[in-house]
Amino acid sequence: MTRFKINRLISGGLITNYSCTSRCGHCLYNCGPFREKEYINGQSAEKYLSQIRELGCLSVHIGGGEPMLYPDKLGDVLEAADWAGVSVEYVETNASWFQDLESASEILRKLRHRGLKTFLVSISPFHNEYIPYTKTAGVINACRETGIHVFPWKDVFIKDITMLDTSKTHSIDEYINISGDGYLKKVLENYWIHLGGRALDTFRPVLPSWTIEEIIAGEESGCAEKLSETSHFHFDLFGNYIPGLCSGLLIRHEDISSPLSKEQYPVMTLLADSGVKGLLDFAEDRFGFVPGKQKYINKCDLCMEIRAFLVTNDVDFLELGPEGFYRQESTTR
Repeated sequence: MTRFKINRLISGGLITNYSCTSRCGHCLYNCGPFREKEYINGQSAEKYLSQIRELGCLSVHIGGGEPMLYPDKLGDVLEAADWAGVSVEYVETNASWFQDLESASEILRKLRHRGLKTFLVSISPFHNEYIPYTKTAGVINACRETGIHVFPWKDVFIKDITMLDTSKTHSIDEYINISGDGYLKKVLENYWIHLGGRALDTFRPVLPSWTIEEIIAGEESGCAEKLSETSHFHFDLFGNYIPGLCSGLLIRHEDISSPLSKEQYPVMTLLADSGVKGLLDFAEDRFGFVPGKQKYINKCDLCMEIRAFLVTNDVDFLELGPEGFYRQESTTR
């Protein structure tokens, strides 16, 4: 049996909250207004960031959800990072909080005093479904006013967005109507998006798919390498370590430096050892899982469906969560 543990962290982030003003179609973590309203406190942030540092990672980004839902609490996190000896590369924001240049600049001055140096300002058609571009541009201007560096992600979409009324939100269908049916594929070419979380259903109509037999036949080994990948990890506000890009799977922070036990982490150890085929057999034999689709985009798509089935059928596995990731309308655009 494959046993894996996390020995060293390379690059990652801290998720302050899952609540968000947007419900973006590409969100890996199924964030939105319906998610839990909790926000990490400074004490917990320092604890998790100290653990991150002990495991070799000296800098992180701060994301959500939307970290700027509570600017004062974000300030606590920035100070906690300083106390933990971890630098903050950038803080992500969708700019929904912008009201006017004066008030935004005042908020940013306070955060700069508490350690904010760089904002990653999200720019995409998915964000524009919920946030007018005038707010995005407003935050960028406020950053320039207050000496905060801006990391626009991604400015390649500004041309598309400014073709429309920038004072309003616009649906993805509007972009498709203007640019043609190939627009979603164009987005994938211009924007690094992991096909997990809500992105699976968003891009399903424009991507090739395969039968379960084809997916399993193409699976050369288990998922241990992906689960133990630490070049893009996250800790969340609840003390969960999210392995790699496997949203909806979690390891309690107390357990990440030890080999995972089959008893506590049956799904994770099964995936590590025998991949999605092992999880499929397990779910069919033990819980009566029946695949809901004829074809799937990739093995992560199938894995996600199996895990969602287990959670929604009240199979209580510690590693499947947070619960809000699964128990919401994330699969319907």
